[in-house]
Formats: sequence, C-alpha cells, structure tokens
Amino acid sequence: MKNMLALLSLFLLSLLPFLSLAVLGSCRSPQISAQPQSNTPFLLFQKTPCLGVCPSYEAAIATNGTIRYVGWEHVPVKDTVYFRLQEAEMKALRQEVEQLNIPALSSTYLTDWSDMPSTITTFYQDGKEVKRVKQEEGGPQALLTFQENLHQRIMKLVEAEAQKRLPRE
Repeated sequence: MKNMLALLSLFLLSLLPFLSLAVLGSCRSPQISAQPQSNTPFLLFQKTPCLGVCPSYEAAIATNGTIRYVGWEHVPVKDTVYFRLQEAEMKALRQEVEQLNIPALSSTYLTDWSDMPSTITTFYQDGKEVKRVKQEEGGPQALLTFQENLHQRIMKLVEAEAQKRLPRE
C-alpha cells in the first residue's frame, strides 16, 4: 500500500509542470484565446521555407475570424497563437476573396528555380475545400496583391504578439 501511495505521489508530482503551464497559459490578452471558437475553415494561408531567410508559417482562418497561427522560421513568433479578426476585418477579407474569381485561378504558378518559397492559399466554402493555389512565381496581379495584403495583416498581429512577449523593465 505504501508503494502504491509513493507511486501515486510521484505521478502527481510529475504532472505539476504541465498544470502550471495550463494555468499560466490562461493569463493572456483578450485578442488571443486558448482555443478557437469555430473550426469551420475559411482560408488556409501558408508561407513555405527557402534556403534563405524567407518567413515560413501557416495561418488557418475560420469563418468566425479566429486565426490559428503557427510560426516556423524567420518570423517574430515561432509558436502556435490564436488571434481574432474583428467583424469588419473578416467582412473585408470575405469581400477580397470574392473579388479573386477563385474558379479562374490556376492551381499552380511555379518557377524553374529550386529555392523559391511557395505561398499556398487554400480556399473553403461551407467548410469544404474548393481550391488550393500554390504560387512560387507569377500569377494574376489580383492574387499577388491578395497574398501580400493577407501576409501583412497576419504579420501585424504577430508583431504585436512579439512585442507583448518582450520582458518588461
């Protein structure tokens, strides 16, 4: 019986670091939530790595404006973070997507270079994938502008998160 109690005590003690992380993780700003409130996909935006300093990350945007960001390399935050677009921002994003004429987009805009990063944009309708576009070089200007604007929008959120994580003096 003593051995079982000792084993149980050791097991419970081994859980303490995980429990403290859960408690500390809940002390975040209102912009970030621990879990998304909707998992109905709207858009998946990915920037792939290159041999240089290309930012690489993915941002999964749900229909309610929740963004699950996962930073990999050469980005201000290398972590999984949840953000939330305001209703007006989400409405603007929906309008930008509608103006793209998604069915007319090619599935790939590739290059002959081997070290080019890709921007992969996956579009969803009613939670189902309708088009995946892999762009390395070229493509319609509307797509390139959309990708750059979305990248800047995401990086603005990530940079704000990085600033919050800096040590306070």
